[in-house]
Amino acid sequence: MMHIQRDERGEVIGLLQRPLTTEEASSGDWLEADPADPAVAAFARRVGEVGNQNPLALTDAELARVTEDLIDVLIDRAVIQFTDLPVAAQNKLLQRRQTRATLANRLDLLGGDDII
Repeated sequence: MMHIQRDERGEVIGLLQRPLTTEEASSGDWLEADPADPAVAAFARRVGEVGNQNPLALTDAELARVTEDLIDVLIDRAVIQFTDLPVAAQNKLLQRRQTRATLANRLDLLGGDDII
């Protein structure tokens, strides 16, 4: 479970990916985080950019998306079956698909193609 800390403006200023200590839990400063929250993702990216000196790591997220797309193409063309992948890989892909679907629903501010 992740927890975040926000400043007075509501901006994310801290992120924990471990259980809270008794002191942290009693402080009331840490809130349960929604991993799909764009503010949480933006904070994690900012922290990663500051501490990341490896030039290859800058493209890791982009390459991960390319790999996902490649797997989808191979499945669509029946070159491989989803069940050919190890269970751990299947679970990760399903989790990412679900997260992307959740984010897409949140970003659908206009609610479709209805013309008013």
